[in-house]
Amino acid sequence: MKSSLSRRDFLKSTAAFVMLGAAEGALGASQFQPASLPKRRLGKTGEQVSVIGFGAGSRFCSMQDENEAQALLERTLELGINYFDTSASYTRRGLERLSEKRLGEFSRRRRKEVFLATKFDPRDRDGALRSVEKSLQLLQTDTLDLIQIHSLSDHDDLNRMGGTNGAVAAVRELKDQKVARFMGITGHNDGGAMAEALRRYEFDVVLMSLNAAQAANPVAVRRMEPIPAFEESALPLALQKQMGIVSMKVMGQGLLVGDGAGKAPSSELLRFNLSQPVACVVIGVEQRARLEENAQVARAFVSMSEGDKQKLREKVTPSRTAWYRFLESHDDSLPV
Repeated sequence: MKSSLSRRDFLKSTAAFVMLGAAEGALGASQFQPASLPKRRLGKTGEQVSVIGFGAGSRFCSMQDENEAQALLERTLELGINYFDTSASYTRRGLERLSEKRLGEFSRRRRKEVFLATKFDPRDRDGALRSVEKSLQLLQTDTLDLIQIHSLSDHDDLNRMGGTNGAVAAVRELKDQKVARFMGITGHNDGGAMAEALRRYEFDVVLMSLNAAQAANPVAVRRMEPIPAFEESALPLALQKQMGIVSMKVMGQGLLVGDGAGKAPSSELLRFNLSQPVACVVIGVEQRARLEENAQVARAFVSMSEGDKQKLREKVTPSRTAWYRFLESHDDSLPV
């Protein structure tokens, strides 16, 4: 089954979505809040989330000082970022679930002010429920805003999480019991598998890898079969189903940032993602200066034209091989 959304309709929908997001952000600002961060609607959830989110993954877990980590979280909220993304698997070697522990210490004081999203790795129902029970304990909350099946890898992986004893049954149960308000799924490199997941199940939110090097460029890996990029497959379908769409890997794990061949300023890469029909762009940070810079780009955001998007894709072309190689070997569940 293929999406009935044509390329022309998709581009029109994308433009309308970005214009709506910009308008919502402008309407939310006032002369008394000149530095407020724009927000967009998280699809059919109806939630208003900041256009950039705090990614509490490997970069955040690399921070050694706990006081500095808490100060960074506090500053994030001060800047108007209310979407916080973590996972049961985000940690540093020798420590258990460091990211969730840090966010739990922070969010217990500010719970009503944050949209809290976490993930689990087990593909079976019982393992998933046990993982979420631990997440609730560490995050010091009774309710999650979003619970996600972590890092869909391919069609075989999708098949493993189905059925009455699978991970999908677990997220449905958690939503029905109001342990989680919304349910979602995440993925890094297989847009075809993600599109099939969105066809099979009624998820509220999808978190997918999108950047100028990956977008609209199939990755040929397993058995030399072309694997569709998210922008070509899962993104149009998620938009058609009015899902909450969140993007990640905007900087290509740092591989796309800098000067010279295949590189671009982080501000351009972020602007590219903000110009996609997404509600929020999750970015991992471990330094306050980077956090401030990202917030400034979001506040000054003007949508990229299709021509400018294509120029950026061409600019980072020399980095595509390195980025694809990263995707082939990347395991988001491994500690740093």
